[in-house]
Amino acid sequence: MNEKTNTSRRSFVIAALAIVGVGGGWQAWVHRPRTMTFKPIENLPGWRQTTFEGLSAPRGGLSANAAFVGINDQAPVQSLDPKQLCRTLFSSTDDNKVPVAVFSDFFCPYCRTLTQRLADRASQPNANIAVKWHELPLLGPSSVIAARAATAADMQSAYPEFQSRLMGSAFRPTPGFLLDTAASTGLDPAKFVADMEGQVVASRLSRSRSAARSLGIYGTPAMVVGRTLVIGEISDRNLDTLIDMETGTTSTC
Repeated sequence: MNEKTNTSRRSFVIAALAIVGVGGGWQAWVHRPRTMTFKPIENLPGWRQTTFEGLSAPRGGLSANAAFVGINDQAPVQSLDPKQLCRTLFSSTDDNKVPVAVFSDFFCPYCRTLTQRLADRASQPNANIAVKWHELPLLGPSSVIAARAATAADMQSAYPEFQSRLMGSAFRPTPGFLLDTAASTGLDPAKFVADMEGQVVASRLSRSRSAARSLGIYGTPAMVVGRTLVIGEISDRNLDTLIDMETGTTSTC
């Protein structure tokens, strides 16, 4: 009886280790360094999109291997011409920093990792990137509420703190939770609520959606580094390479 029990335990341990090994090997394969190439973006002269060896991330579609979440957006959204697009995307024209525009959804699990990585980079004293965050709420009403709340927090210059609170928790965007989060980040609650429902927040979200549509972004995460669009996951090594390539180039706007 004991021998059978020990045999079963050994079999279970071996099976568990095999599963862990396969899972770890798959993750290592997915996150392995990939050769990065580029293709032009249609109707946007001078703009390009990354393509990776072994990774398909077409504009307007989903990739089996990409860390990419989204749904087809049927709502009418106006496209932007290149100059409008540039002004909408970026917040900085500092020639010493590479402008980066990030599109995310608070309920997109892949966005949490990318957001943290970019926020850490941007917060460094000698950061070489200037990040502008764009809410692209594609995953339902909760995403829209969270996006409006974060944009309202930005109107009181508290976006980084508010974003960090939301990205760092499994939350439901109830009025109570959002008001508590606003209060804990030092916001004026009355202004916060008014801004959430106001036209300025609605217009900012609309402009971000127009920028995403113009670039062919239909899911999150996505980002634009200089004039290069990245859809889905990108390794730190490739991100470093891309930032270096965009450093010192002609001003984007």
